[in-house]
Order: sequence, then C-alpha cells, then structure tokens
Amino acid sequence: MLHTRHRWFAILVACGWSLAAAPVDAQGPGRASQAASRSTRQRTPTLRDLERIAARLHASDPDEVREAIDLLSVIDHPRIVPFLAELLRSGQPDAITDRALEALGGLAHPSAIEVLEEFTRHRRVGARLRAYRALAAIDDARVVPIVERGLRDPDRTVRAAAAVALGDIGAKRSLEVLFRAFEAGVVEAAVAIGKIGDAKAVARFHEHLGRRPLAVMLSGYEGFLLRRDIPLDTKKEIVERLGEVSGPMVRSFLQSLLRKLPRARRGRKDELRKLVEVTIRRIPPAASATGGGAR
Repeated sequence: MLHTRHRWFAILVACGWSLAAAPVDAQGPGRASQAASRSTRQRTPTLRDLERIAARLHASDPDEVREAIDLLSVIDHPRIVPFLAELLRSGQPDAITDRALEALGGLAHPSAIEVLEEFTRHRRVGARLRAYRALAAIDDARVVPIVERGLRDPDRTVRAAAAVALGDIGAKRSLEVLFRAFEAGVVEAAVAIGKIGDAKAVARFHEHLGRRPLAVMLSGYEGFLLRRDIPLDTKKEIVERLGEVSGPMVRSFLQSLLRKLPRARRGRKDELRKLVEVTIRRIPPAASATGGGAR
C-alpha cells in the first residue's frame, strides 16, 4: 500500500472523527438513532460503516462528497472500489474526480484496474495523469501494457509519468518500448532505462551520449551505476566514458555518485569507487565544457 492509516489521521480529525469512545446519550430511546450516528462519527471508520459513508457520495454538497471519499480511504479495503468506480463513472467535477482517483491509487488494489484504465483516456490531462499513477501502484501484470500506452499520450507530462512509472515497477519487458520512447523525445525514459536495463542496454544507451542533453544521459547512467546486478566491467566503462566527456557537470555527478555508492565488504577491492575518485581528480573543478564536450 502507498499509505498507512497514520496518513489519514489528519483527515479523520478534519472530518470530525476521533478515537474517543462515544458519550452516552441520556435523553431517552427517542434519540437512539442520533446517538448511534454520533457514536460512528467519534471513532475510526470501519467496514461496518461502509454503506453509510458510501451513501454520502451521492450528496449534493461537494464538501460532503469529498469527506466521504476521504473516509472510504481510511477504511482501506477493496470493498470501497465499486463505490468509487460508480462515482467516477457518473461524471463529477474535476476536484472530486481527482480525489477519487487518488483514493484508488492509495488503495492499490487490482479490482480498480478496469475503471482506472477508462480514465487513462479521459479528456483532461490531470485525470489521465492520476489514473496512470494509480495504476502504477498496483502489483498486477495487467498494469504494464496499460502504462506503456501512456508513453504515446498527447501530453508530455503524462508521457513522462508513464516512463518513470515503468521504471519504478521494474517492467523489464518494457525496455524496448522505453528505448523507442526515449528516441522519440521522452527524456524521462532515460531514468527508467537505467533502472531496468541490462548490460546490453548500457551499450545501446551509450549511442545517445553526445546526441542527448548530458543531464538526461546522467540520469540514466546513475541508475545503472547504483545497481548491484550490473557487471563491474560495465560500470567501469560508464565511468571511463564520462571521464572522456569531462566538464563540471560530469565532475559534480561523479562526486554525488561517490556519496551514494555502497562500500565494498571488508577484504574486497572497491574498484569502482577508486576509479570514480581517480576520474574526479582528472577533471579540473572549473573545467570548461569546450575542452571535453559530449562525444
């Protein structure tokens, strides 16, 4: 899950809920139903409150609808999905639509895939973006091809989010799709390629050095260099190539990398760290890019 119940504590307070026990109603049986309502509002909502809270999704007051969405999120159970799906499909103001999509992303349950997929085709960028992000939070094989489709979205923000999501979920089978997107101008795909590409992918990635902005290339190289499953020789080749490029940006990148690299175990040579240190020393602090442009 992308959230815990602690995350929603503030929502409970804002909505008038508390963890305290309900006060006893001493005004007779005629007030029993009101007492029950107050009792429910004075504790954390659970599945037994589901129907009552879900009914508030049909309220005419947008604030009440938003509060109901938040409380359903606190319940944090797959049974809230049909209610939120019905709400989304009924056509709602942007703010409510976005809130419901975010709630489904927080739940991260496969039963939400169908409705979220529908909203990846929504007319509004914000809704599509939230739908893709919510899908990326779900651990299900059906998600990957849907998120891949986001790489072709007409909005660059959505394309970028889809690329980053594929890297975050470790979609190794999407590597070719990510390379095509990268070559078509989705620069954020570089980060994803660095997270999931193998040694062969490094060689293909090298082909873009000098043709793509250096900062973009470095974002991909960092992923390769920090992974344990990339061969040492491949990592050393990356550092050596960057040493040839030189320049202050490369020097700064290598200095940052040095702080992130894990230390070798006692008794083992830390060859990569040593190579990075040597390469940094070879690049003057105020090196001019004219002396070693990306090539």
